[in-house]
Amino acid sequence: MVSYDVTKKGVKLKADFVKCAVMTQWAWKFVKRLHKGDHIVLKIKYTSQMKSDLQGLYFSTHIGANGKKTKSAATQFEPTFARKMLPCFDEPNFKATFQVSIIRNSHHIARSNMNLLLSKEYKNGLIKDEFEKSVKMSTYLLAVAVLDGYSYIKRLTRNTTKPIEVRLYAPEDMLVGQADFGLDTTIRALEFFEHYFNISYPLDKIDLLALDDFSEGAMENWGLVTFRDSALLFNERKASVVAKEHIALIICHEIAHQWFGNLVTMDWWNEVFLNEGFANYMEYKCVDELFPDWSIMSRFYAENLAFSQEPDGFLSSRAIESDDDDSLLNLFDAINYHKAAAIIHMIAEMAGQKNFQSALIEYLNKYAYDNAIGVDLWKIVEKHANLQGTVSIPNLAKAYTTQVGYPLVTVERIEDGILVHNQSRFLFAEGDKAEEKRGDWRWPIPISYRASDEKKKKLHWIQPNDHNVTWETPSNDWLLLNTGGVGYFKVLYDTDTYDRLIKTLATNHSAISPIDRSMILVDSYDLSKTSLLNISVYFDILEYVEKETDKMTWSIVSKQLRTIESLIEESDYLDIFQDFQRSIIMRLYDSLDWDEQGTTPNQKRLQVDIFGVACRLRIKDCTKQAYQRYLKWVSSGVRNPEHHMIALVEGVKQGGSTAWERIWKAYKSATSPSEKNNIIGALTSTKDVTLINRILKYCLDGKIKPNLIPRVFSYFALNQNTRNTVWKYFKNHFSEFHVILGKGSLMASCVKCLAEPLSTENELEELKGFLKSQKFEEDGQIKMEMTYEQIELNIQWRKLNEAQLGKWISRWDERRRTLYRRKRHRQNHHHHHRHLVSAF
Repeated sequence: MVSYDVTKKGVKLKADFVKCAVMTQWAWKFVKRLHKGDHIVLKIKYTSQMKSDLQGLYFSTHIGANGKKTKSAATQFEPTFARKMLPCFDEPNFKATFQVSIIRNSHHIARSNMNLLLSKEYKNGLIKDEFEKSVKMSTYLLAVAVLDGYSYIKRLTRNTTKPIEVRLYAPEDMLVGQADFGLDTTIRALEFFEHYFNISYPLDKIDLLALDDFSEGAMENWGLVTFRDSALLFNERKASVVAKEHIALIICHEIAHQWFGNLVTMDWWNEVFLNEGFANYMEYKCVDELFPDWSIMSRFYAENLAFSQEPDGFLSSRAIESDDDDSLLNLFDAINYHKAAAIIHMIAEMAGQKNFQSALIEYLNKYAYDNAIGVDLWKIVEKHANLQGTVSIPNLAKAYTTQVGYPLVTVERIEDGILVHNQSRFLFAEGDKAEEKRGDWRWPIPISYRASDEKKKKLHWIQPNDHNVTWETPSNDWLLLNTGGVGYFKVLYDTDTYDRLIKTLATNHSAISPIDRSMILVDSYDLSKTSLLNISVYFDILEYVEKETDKMTWSIVSKQLRTIESLIEESDYLDIFQDFQRSIIMRLYDSLDWDEQGTTPNQKRLQVDIFGVACRLRIKDCTKQAYQRYLKWVSSGVRNPEHHMIALVEGVKQGGSTAWERIWKAYKSATSPSEKNNIIGALTSTKDVTLINRILKYCLDGKIKPNLIPRVFSYFALNQNTRNTVWKYFKNHFSEFHVILGKGSLMASCVKCLAEPLSTENELEELKGFLKSQKFEEDGQIKMEMTYEQIELNIQWRKLNEAQLGKWISRWDERRRTLYRRKRHRQNHHHHHRHLVSAF
């Protein structure tokens, strides 16, 4: 602070200035008492030093394809970084209007939330841009940017109440050929949400800004949305359908926020799920409307419910509504994005989608330009829904947002019906600590179920205090609970029910829907990590997968198998386990053609997944096809964006250091962000220690941007052969990485990637010993606690399952050999018989 001035009706007031560093607050103690309703004007003159720490007003550096470096300035204020740029009441419920002016060089572009009002030039050549007064909003949504070497393209919306000007800003060398998709998707998303919420977008413009240096995927600043470049820029020729879908989801998420979060804001950060959970849910609804052939809702279960149930089954999980004021950054996690989205989806389905939409319209109109709490919303949903007294929406929401974790329902088939024994909190961990944490929480549970001879699903509510509830079902064949994967819980069946499901999947898997097949695999896999279910049940279920063609199910299975493989690396049956994986993928692999593009986006995604798994398992045809495509790219530059990363990885594996150097050269000149991501995946797949150390050195000397470093480590974590080399380098240069990445979640993410596969007591003790002296900030520390718990669960998995899986695999191997012997015998017999016939 340079100086301050406090006046009342133009008269200066005497006040003592007090600074409280711990609370990041300034205070003025007045000599004379103030009265309610007094109009006080406080003027503060202040200066601050800009950094490149991705918080407040910070520098973002762009290195062009020609090697030229430019520096821009941008802001990231959520949750509490507005105070790093200007003194303000930096809490979401202190909404205000803002009048922004920026003084800049003539060759720079300045942008803020609102449109430019006027510019005036000073004698020294500097220009002052004044922007229109903003709408009433929270401080975390204020944004400014001063851009060097940027350009833009703009379009107007056509199907909105009034035309909205949409501009996309990016560095000049990245704009051409990469802006159209982001711009079009934004225009269509604005049109969708205006129609869905029945409320006009309140501003005249919206800017989309691509930044090289950015901590998150994107940030919803009202009228000036900032993005990591890879979350906005899309090159049709160089980027895959996977990248395209990722970008569409992020854009729709940020546009949803213009209503949910910006227009109506949660009262305090403890209910940030009202922002993030809703935007996460609405992004799927929006993309589903804009791109119906992507069938994006079929992925909602796997990417939200199943995805969040993993961390939510940890001892270290927390409730959606959290009162932890110390580390607000921790609230931006899988619980508030993905679990909250899953809970909202469950409530919307129970209330009825049309009723839910009507409730959202009323809520947004009632609290526009204001703040609300969760109960305000749930009461309105209750008014529009008709649950006929089974459960109230506020109570349903309260149970799932204020309690930690989720229920496990234990079910048994009885004579002509179902017996639900009980519910209890599901935890992966076992022992005293887990029992203590489990508590006696109970939830109202909507159980939709379907028996084998029933086409329609039925709904039954389990109330918090219900025990041993039974209801009738005529079928005596298979039975499935939580059909459609809508309810946020897991199911443990009795042995007989599992046997029937296994049989049905083996003989007629399409009798069960793809989402339900995914759910059976997720739940049995998760339960087998505990002593509740023998791992042989999961593998008995898994055998049907050789007939599976659903993209989402395969994506789940390939992750599960990869995790299991990393836990049995040192076992004597690893080779047979890889044979087993090859056996379940071969039929599908043979049915796919490298030169035939899948017709739908889902088929393309399936191809990429299957080719990736097949090459990881070193299936000969796959490695040959991938390497041929690498050579084709080298000789002619031709690439198929879908397979390009698989081809580059194979190039590094077969082409050694020559290929690595060539691919690194491509990284330096790449302008497509998703191409850069692919190249990182390829560079990290080398086994060459010198090259591994080189890419790690590039992370330290700035050749690879800090916000891409966690990506480098997540790819390295997939490469089992190199983990020790990487870990050794990382430990030796820990303090340097600390300086670049800070002491928060970026740094913790890197440690997490490398440490998560560890699975022995010794490794855990060594890790804890090493990190004891390293200081993490609150958000980083929580990530580390989760990492330690993950390693403890790996240790538990090995104790429970390593020997059991060995037995299952050897039985499978024996069956395979028997089949092979019979086949040979039949062939020989047939061959012998032919000879006899020809002799006559």
